[in-house]
Order: sequence, then structure tokens, then C-alpha cells
Amino acid sequence: MSIDVTKLQATRDGFGQAMIELGNENPQVVALCADLRDSLRLADFSKNFPDRYIECGVAEQNMMSVGAGLALGGKIPFIASFAVFNPGRNLDQLRVATYSQLNIKIVGGYAGFGNGGDGATHQAFEDLAIMSALPGMTVLAPADAEQAKILTKLAAKHIGPTYLRLGRLDLPTLSDITEKEQSIKIGKAQLLREGSDLSIFTTGAMAFAALSASAKLNQLGLSVEIINFHTLKPFDCQAAIKSAQKTQAVLVAAEHDQRSGLASIVSQTLAESMGDPLVSPIAFASLGIDNRFGESGKNQDLLDKFELNEFGIIKQIKLLLTKKKNLI
Repeated sequence: MSIDVTKLQATRDGFGQAMIELGNENPQVVALCADLRDSLRLADFSKNFPDRYIECGVAEQNMMSVGAGLALGGKIPFIASFAVFNPGRNLDQLRVATYSQLNIKIVGGYAGFGNGGDGATHQAFEDLAIMSALPGMTVLAPADAEQAKILTKLAAKHIGPTYLRLGRLDLPTLSDITEKEQSIKIGKAQLLREGSDLSIFTTGAMAFAALSASAKLNQLGLSVEIINFHTLKPFDCQAAIKSAQKTQAVLVAAEHDQRSGLASIVSQTLAESMGDPLVSPIAFASLGIDNRFGESGKNQDLLDKFELNEFGIIKQIKLLLTKKKNLI
């Protein structure tokens, strides 16, 4: 796995680039935004396709209803705001649209600590849990800008309600997993690094931290397997079970509440698989936000404080390996 540290972009940048391409390719694609077109990289789309951009203002509930109406009319609406408001504020309207299985694309920007300076009221650590709980919702969380671009375009082709989680933090490009569009498929997890001693299951921006941590652990003689679940729903159960069975130790790392989202999906998947096809006990741990709200600060500073970084991963892995040893 190679990492291009010379190309730093946020997943929101990949989304913005994809929207321009989609605008040129498909006249049915429209964008709606809640007064955040610069933040969510829709400014260029609004300039190039003014008749297909709808500025809804700070009215996320109304925006969702407008998007649902456009979907009923055959359009492919990308409905964008900060994740804390979208789905946080408009869940009622979203739930009804999802019940009708409308072809809406929900874009939750600045997820996790992305809105660091605005504090806890603007930080979303529950959005993946909310969206994963909605029947028929597809849930996507890209690991870098290139992957965000690819998944945005796949979301436009996918029929049905879809959630795309985006971040603000500039990240390196994980070139090996994004250089070929055909290697990324909705519902199919990606093996970033093969290993035998333990597995790290990650999603979104934590993929880079997992790769950085594994490089240091490799120097200590540990073989770490890393799987990127860019799709939380539908979940690739086979990939999770296969890796867990091989390493017998799993750490879930996500910029999200650690008792829900990816951690909840993985733990349920493994628990239900014990006995068949999992035949060995699995040591399990989770790294994320521990049942609390965030606080004000710079994005990276908050990630470091809450140990959502390579050092936090290494710390949890030391505890995880002790659990694994006690199981043997």
C-alpha cells in the first residue's frame, strides 16, 4: 500500500470534483444545499449548472422535502449540509422519503470533528448509526478524496436512498486503492494490508491512521491486517468474518461513537457468526468517541486529544493483544 503525502485533499474535495463530472454527464443530477455551498464544494457546480442548483438556506427540513419531490419527478438530488443537521435535523422528512425508497442522495459534510471550531453542537458522531438504522439506506464513508469522487459517482448510479459521509480534514491519497475505479464497489470491503496477528477494521478518515500505525507495528514484528469498510450498509460480512477468523483479534477504529456505527455492525456480525462460520473466540476492541459529545478546537488537535490517531490505535492494540493471549 502506497500513500501519496504530496496530494492532500479532504473527502469533500473529491465530492465537489465528482459533482462537476456528474453535471456534465447526467442532466438529471441536481444539487441542494443549506447555505454551505463553499464548505461542501458545490460552488463550482452552482456556477456551471445554475438551473440545477437549489439554495435552500438554513432550512434542512424543507430542503429534504424539496429533494424528495425532485426524486419523485425523476431527478437525482444530492442533498447536502453538515452531517449534524443532515440527517440530524431533518430525520423526520428523511425517514418518510426512505420509507418510499426515493432515489435521494444525502450528503453529510464535516462529519466527526470536521466542524471543530463550532464545538459539540456542530459535530456529528451518531450519523452513521442513524443512517444504518434506516431500512433500505445505503451508507458510504470514503477514506480519501479520490475514493469520495468514485463513491459519489457510484451513488448517482445506485438506485435508492444513499448516504455519503464527508470530512473536512485534508488527507493523503491512498493511491493503491483509488487508482482504479473498478476496484471500488458499493458493498465490497477493501483489503488495504494483509496480516496475520490482528485485524483493524476502519472507515473514513481513520484508514490513514490505521496504515500509519501498522507501519510502526510492523517494525515491532507484528503483522497487521487492515480492511477499509467504505460501505457500512450493505455490510461486507464475509470480509469481516474471514479476517477475524484468521487473526482472532479485531480492532474497530472510526471517527464516530464507538458503541454504534461500524463498531456496532462489526460486533453484531461477529457475535452472530460464532460457532458457524467462526469457530474460534475473537478478541475485540473499539476506538472512537466514548459516549460523549465533542468540544471546540482545531480538527487535528481534537483527533489527537481523543486519541483518534496512530498512537491511539497502537495503544488499543496493546490491550487487544493481551485479550487475544488470554483467549488462547
